[in-house]
Amino acid sequence: MTVLVMVSARIKPGTGERFEQAFRQVRAAVSGTDGHLGEQLLRAHDDPHAYTLVGAWRSATDFLAWEDAPEHRAATTPMRPFWDGPVTRTIHEVAVEGEPAARS
Repeated sequence: MTVLVMVSARIKPGTGERFEQAFRQVRAAVSGTDGHLGEQLLRAHDDPHAYTLVGAWRSATDFLAWEDAPEHRAATTPMRPFWDGPVTRTIHEVAVEGEPAARS
């Protein structure tokens, strides 16, 4: 079952551009990992220091195996210096697949 992993964090003021570049490095490092389907980095519309990374994985088992592997820490290191406070992570199972809304 496809899962979406959401990692939310606040970053230090004035570091957004460098944080987004670090995300690009992490994305390249994670690309090709077994079970990894892709990801997006979201910035809150009303708070430029609040971000959520949404990763798509084939299963929670695939994600958790990668999260427990030593490669996880190495791959995600470029983003860590920018975090300002706690980071939260949740795993969501896709209950219903959606289709893009039709445009009129």
